[in-house]
Amino acid sequence: MALSGLLLSFSSATVAQSGKVIKIADLEVQVAGSKQPATQLQYAFQAGDVLVLDLENKAKVNYKVTVQEYFSNSPLYSIEETKKLNNLRLTVPQKSVYTIILQSLSDISTKSHFTLTRIPKSEATQNFNTLVAWRTIQDTTWTTAIEKVLVKNDLKSETVVDKTFRLASVTNLTSNNRSTERFKLPANTKHWVYWVGVGQESVEALQETGKTLAKGAAALLTGGNPLVAFGLGLLPQLPQVKSSGYISYHLFNKNNAYLFKEDQDGWKPYAVASGKDVLSDYGKVLISQTPKTDDGYLYLGFQNPSTITGLDLTLKVVAFVDNPVYQTRTVRKPAKITTRREPILAAD
Repeated sequence: MALSGLLLSFSSATVAQSGKVIKIADLEVQVAGSKQPATQLQYAFQAGDVLVLDLENKAKVNYKVTVQEYFSNSPLYSIEETKKLNNLRLTVPQKSVYTIILQSLSDISTKSHFTLTRIPKSEATQNFNTLVAWRTIQDTTWTTAIEKVLVKNDLKSETVVDKTFRLASVTNLTSNNRSTERFKLPANTKHWVYWVGVGQESVEALQETGKTLAKGAAALLTGGNPLVAFGLGLLPQLPQVKSSGYISYHLFNKNNAYLFKEDQDGWKPYAVASGKDVLSDYGKVLISQTPKTDDGYLYLGFQNPSTITGLDLTLKVVAFVDNPVYQTRTVRKPAKITTRREPILAAD
């Protein structure tokens, strides 16, 4: 039966090639059946090389044979049906990787003997490496999306306690010289600050400090509140004034706050937020330093040691919580990532 085929580049045996003949392959090949992926062999060649292909079909079934340039899939040779290749000579038009595709027209794979010989065009390309190295490449398809992006994380102040109350003297028969104030810190608190002052003089001194914040960025950030400014690090310290009286204070949980207020033995304060015989005092407590309590509340307890004089006491507590700031942006995101192999041509 006559063989039909397409021969795009044919080199006659009479064309002179000055390079020495090199056998590239001498293989027993299992050629895939018609229902299987085709058998493929890849080699690199220089422009002007002459290839000599032989294929001995041991099963005597028909094969489809194609030789094509790898990157463009342009055929150098193709035949739909043949039982063998005998001294098939092809001239390589350009330096590249070429794929030899073998497919049995039978349903099952069959064995064949395959040889491939290279005749370089000149001695200059005699040592060209025909082995193909491969690299893995990821092709990314991108898309855009609108999403909220965190641009910074500010601190926001929240007033927890701001009140004035009276502590009676020790000898007062109708009122207590001890008092506790319960408070709960908001979620996401990073740290909190407090200020306690005896008498109107302490309050006025604190207010005078606030006037120094009345202009500029500090005023915008703090609202002129000196305790907020202290909590944000804009003021290194707060005023402490002389007064006619003094108090002691401690931080408790619920049970110890009760024992303290009732002047019962056994109360134990926490180590933070504590002062003895102060006229005014303040402090900053990190959330990592803040005790965890069963009911989630903290209790500041105050004591007036004077046997004669009752005292007006002002307490301020401000918490600083995370305040994330977001912006809406168009962002570029990978929609699909495809991995493929690509041959690497050896240098000349």
